[in-house]
Amino acid sequence: MLFNSPLFLFVFLPALIAVYLISPQKWRNMALLAGSACFYAWGEPRFVFVVVISAVFDWLLGRRLETTAGTSAGKLILTAGVLSNAGILVYYKYANFLTDNLNLLLRQFGEPSVVFAHVMLPIGVSFIVFEKITYLVDIYRKVGRPSRSLFDYMTYVFLFPKLLAGPIVKYHDIEAQLGRRNFSWDDACAGAARFAMGLVKKVYIADTVSEVADMVFKIPPGELGSGTAWVGLLCFTLQIYFDFSSYSDMAIGLARIFGFRLKENFNMPYISQNFSEFWQRWHISLSSWIREYVYLPLGGNRCSTRRRYLNLWLSFLLSGIWHGANWTFVLWGVYHGCFIVLDKVLWLKVQHKLPRLVNVAVTFFFVMLGWAIFRSTSIGQAWNLLRTLLDPTGPWGILYLTANQKFFIGVGLLLSFFPLSPAFARFRAFHDEWRWRLPGDMSMALLGLLLSIAKTSATTFQPFLYFRF
Repeated sequence: MLFNSPLFLFVFLPALIAVYLISPQKWRNMALLAGSACFYAWGEPRFVFVVVISAVFDWLLGRRLETTAGTSAGKLILTAGVLSNAGILVYYKYANFLTDNLNLLLRQFGEPSVVFAHVMLPIGVSFIVFEKITYLVDIYRKVGRPSRSLFDYMTYVFLFPKLLAGPIVKYHDIEAQLGRRNFSWDDACAGAARFAMGLVKKVYIADTVSEVADMVFKIPPGELGSGTAWVGLLCFTLQIYFDFSSYSDMAIGLARIFGFRLKENFNMPYISQNFSEFWQRWHISLSSWIREYVYLPLGGNRCSTRRRYLNLWLSFLLSGIWHGANWTFVLWGVYHGCFIVLDKVLWLKVQHKLPRLVNVAVTFFFVMLGWAIFRSTSIGQAWNLLRTLLDPTGPWGILYLTANQKFFIGVGLLLSFFPLSPAFARFRAFHDEWRWRLPGDMSMALLGLLLSIAKTSATTFQPFLYFRF
């Protein structure tokens, strides 16, 4: 069930809000859990039982971990919980990939292929598994407590706004909100405005530039000119930002309607001056997860310089693998890991001598090249695309763009880089001071919502990009 579908906007969401409001305070989590389970079961009816069973298992392990943390028994319990969750992820997300690569290897030696039933990838499995691992690890580290209520924990796991594509939420960050929260019209209005803003970004910017990106990435390598390749890559660069950040906006807005305050997941990433800053601004919940649950356990900064760089590189390798079962994602993780290490070795020292705009331009250029790898369906396509992009002697003809496409490419670039302007600080201060004194925010949100609904009703629904990862 998509956030931009009429079924969600006109049936599911109003019905859930109504049931939630008429429910007594002590039953609201139950109403939200039932609604969230129905929301997920609509798209993944088979996998929902796997999530329920594994969540109950985690909850039982968490209660046991509370009294055994730091002991050998606690380590065994934690290992069992982490492996069971990782096993779910490996089976559903990587079984086909591993089987295909194993068969490729076997064919090289003339051995018969392994027959394995094709496994369908459930939406949201990566986010669900990472949150469930977080819950157990935090209890073991004694930075979080186990949930006293199974229903509260299940509500945390199934909370529908962040269920399919994040942000990745730690249990102890919303534990108090799960225990008790009050519905307020201020939260509802702010949440609705944030949801509408995300819907506009998705429907008008992300979906429009995706038309160009999809068209370019379907062109055979021999027919692709450098100019067209750069336009297509620019459009995908805008698409993945506005598509994913719009989902985060909608998730944060929906959660706030029900009284939850989720942390921000994006913070103007394309104005970053280096890759380290980029990952502090892009998919913030994943970056912090990788840091706390991969980088620090590997040794973090508490080791030699070479080992620290290796830890960083391995962390981003895992980030690439997490994004999908394809060698292009592995290569993309390696690519970002190398640039993160390069930051520490050289670039952070050099960039202080350069103007900010130069730093931003250089970082954005290499981030775009990374997106070329990310978007490609194979290593071969990625290599051909990069070669075309970086070939100054190639043809520079640019494919035809409609006025609508040109307009929203311009809007996407303006919104991405306007924060670099001195006027941005004044605009933000004015907005923060006056937004609730003027009916402008809610009026614009309502207008955006109506226009977005009108557009979605006249075009084909496009799922969010991160549903695939």
